Amino acid sequence: MKAVFRTYDPEQDFLRIRDFLIDTFALYQRPFNWAIDRWEFVRYFVLPCHSYHNMRYFGVPTRSDRPFRDELPFWEKTIGVWENEAGDIVGVVNSENEEPGEAWIQIHPDYTFLYGEMITYIEAHLADRVKNLGYVKLYIYEDSDLEEIARARGYRKLEEGETVREYLIEELPTPQLPEGFVIRSVADEDDVDKRRMAYSLAFGGANGCPSSWEPATSFEEMQRAPSYRKDLDLFIVAPNGDYASVCTIWIDEKNQYGNFEPVGTHVEYQRMGLGRALLMEGFRRMAAYGATRSFMNSSNEFYQKVGFVKTSYSYYPWIKYFEV
Repeated sequence: MKAVFRTYDPEQDFLRIRDFLIDTFALYQRPFNWAIDRWEFVRYFVLPCHSYHNMRYFGVPTRSDRPFRDELPFWEKTIGVWENEAGDIVGVVNSENEEPGEAWIQIHPDYTFLYGEMITYIEAHLADRVKNLGYVKLYIYEDSDLEEIARARGYRKLEEGETVREYLIEELPTPQLPEGFVIRSVADEDDVDKRRMAYSLAFGGANGCPSSWEPATSFEEMQRAPSYRKDLDLFIVAPNGDYASVCTIWIDEKNQYGNFEPVGTHVEYQRMGLGRALLMEGFRRMAAYGATRSFMNSSNEFYQKVGFVKTSYSYYPWIKYFEV
């Protein structure tokens, strides 16, 4: 078997990579590569958010003579694609655009011989660089062949890993809400400012200032994602009209699973059972699309209490410093 590298073409490759992730999930029968929610959420939510906040990635300073930098082309130019002789995608290297030097490998199980070539590409194109020092943080699933290859290339495994949790969608209890609270979706109403406030105060806490909130453009752009559905973008409305809890659901119909990305509760409405109620409604809607399970990459005990169970699949960051 042979595979050839080429640069990423956003016009044709975004959906092809999404489909590659769907197909390889079926081969692994578990989330060894990214799920489609992560791929689409990065492109259609994270990148517009980072562009708005003018962040710094890949060793390229954002503050120059421009008030902001569009992160999308910088993210796209770091993606590497490998195709087999039939022209099918068999491997992808990409970042999540969250940390300088971070990298992920998506691989077809028959083409793991590409690991070494992919690491070489990562060190050349995704490493964070300061003068003559390079840095890579490569995320690797435990007990995969990539671990030994990374170790031989000088990478060191960190202790802060993440275990995938799984929820089997079997019983569908009716969501229990406090009096006056109701569940709605973007198909019912779409107040972007209320959604961005709820999302930002769920993750930023009570002291989050409005200038640091995720921009409206991120929520608007997310609706352009290929797998986005308005009826699966949910929120709970409080009696005073606030959006108290929010989540977006993504469905992989071929593999019959649905994932939440993101999910959070406004800091002023936490510990009221709203997050659980929203997830229960989410599971009901997943089931309507044929999903039988859901996955979550989080160590938050809340998800364990809801019913997500730890799997045997864990991934860890491996880091390397090197001269450039």
